[in-house]
Order: sequence, then structure tokens, then C-alpha cells
Amino acid sequence: MKGFEKFLLVLFSIIIIALSVILILMSTEMIKVANIFNPVVSVLVGNKILFLVIGAIFALLGLVGVFSNAENSDDMKSGLAIKTEKGTVYITRDTFESIILGVTKSYAELKNVRAEISVSETGVIANIYTMILPDTVVPTLTAKLQENIKTSVLKQTTVEIKEANIKIRGVYMEPQKK
Repeated sequence: MKGFEKFLLVLFSIIIIALSVILILMSTEMIKVANIFNPVVSVLVGNKILFLVIGAIFALLGLVGVFSNAENSDDMKSGLAIKTEKGTVYITRDTFESIILGVTKSYAELKNVRAEISVSETGVIANIYTMILPDTVVPTLTAKLQENIKTSVLKQTTVEIKEANIKIRGVYMEPQKK
């Protein structure tokens, strides 16, 4: 249905542009109204059924375009829409990122943390990029961090994180003071 709606949008955009150009040309008297309407009226009178059918098709396409209830794919790109009986709640990717960064702040071993969230029909995936301090036990830290991220996001949003991927970018060395 998405392709059909895009087709309708393009079709009506072209019609509006054409009408706009004709109106501009008519208002500047670059084309004479009588020269256009007399041939158009004679064609319309001669082919009433054809133009009645074309008019009905355009009216139906217009109604479909106006009343279509397509899901907005931008919602999936920018976050997650949760529908309830009371309405729809949108949780943005920024919200998920904020929750995750809040969890990571309690870990002194992590430096330069950045989170990226991917929302799709299959679920929410979190990619956490970080540097660690020297002498950090990575398996212990990451297992605890993944569990805390999943628990915290679930508690605050009722959304279960499908994957919490921790990507260690390197070992952080404290800048030496001079």
C-alpha cells in the first residue's frame, strides 16, 4: 500500500503544479482564458461519459489518499510506537539512549560511552560503544552491564531490549598532567 500512496502523492502533486502554472499564466494574460476554455468545453460535452469516469476515478483516488491509514515508517526509524487501548505512546531512540547512558554512568570502568539504538519490527537492538580502563575484566563487566541495561530499559519503558551489544573500542589511558 505504501507504493500506491506514494503514487497518489506524486500524481496529485503533478496536477497541483500544472494547475498552478496555468493559473499564473492566465493571471499574467500570457494565455487567454477564452482560447483554453472553448476547446475544453467542446471536448467535455462530446465525451461526457469518459470524463465522468475519469472524474470519478480521481475523486476515489483523492478519498483514498486523504483517508488512508498507513503506518508512518518514520516512527520506526526514530523510535518505537506502543499502541494501547488509551492511545499510542512513542518512545524515541533518544529516550532509549538516555536510559542506557544513565546506566553506564554507574560504571567507573567505562569511558567515552556512546549508544546507538536500532528499532525494527523484530525488536530493539542497542549497540554500546565504549572504552575501558586498564585492568578491567571485560567478561564480568559486560555481562553485568548488559543485564543492567536490559533490566533498566524494561523497567522504565516496558520494552524488552532484544540485544545489548557492547563494543569495546580500546583501553582508555588517563591524560598525564604536566
